[in-house]
Amino acid sequence: MCPPPAVILSRDSIASGSYLGLTINDEAEKAYAGLQTLRQTAGVTFLNVVSNNTSDLAQLRERLPLYHYILLDQNQGTDSGVQITIEADQVKSIYLNSGRQLSQWPANLQAASSIRLGDATGSLYTKLVKIRAVRAYANKFERISLLTKNLAAAYDPAMRQSPQWYFTYNPGAGLMDEVQVHFKDGKISYISTIRYKMD
Repeated sequence: MCPPPAVILSRDSIASGSYLGLTINDEAEKAYAGLQTLRQTAGVTFLNVVSNNTSDLAQLRERLPLYHYILLDQNQGTDSGVQITIEADQVKSIYLNSGRQLSQWPANLQAASSIRLGDATGSLYTKLVKIRAVRAYANKFERISLLTKNLAAAYDPAMRQSPQWYFTYNPGAGLMDEVQVHFKDGKISYISTIRYKMD
């Protein structure tokens, strides 16, 4: 599905003060708590986290349920990288980077050793461990990216390492703001915004 066409109306940034309850120099954890309040006030439900990558599957046991969108791939991106979307604590969709939609990954493994549509989030870690043990798929665990954070879920301390978080919301009819929160040493360094007029 393509996003609707949009025209940039304005760009702005701040390096002091506050914006939408986010304050420059706030620690990442405090910033996350501020963003969670935007679920009620601005309808923001997901947060994109830049460079939130790991190759250590073991550390993901507790982190996987906190995210909405996960990407498994080699260090050099491939068409066969796997995109997993989670919604309401279960697997909602599985796509390859090529755009091909799947009902199960890997397609040729038994149900107990593959990710399937409708799987509970709690079963993902165990299944990923089994998939990684299969030589043909081990390289898909070179770079595990936790890209879209579910704002209804708890803070993930690893988010502190990210240089940027961003999200969108609708400040008025026919408008959309993209808000980029930039970090240095785990604190907000500046916030930039782009306002779009939606056609």
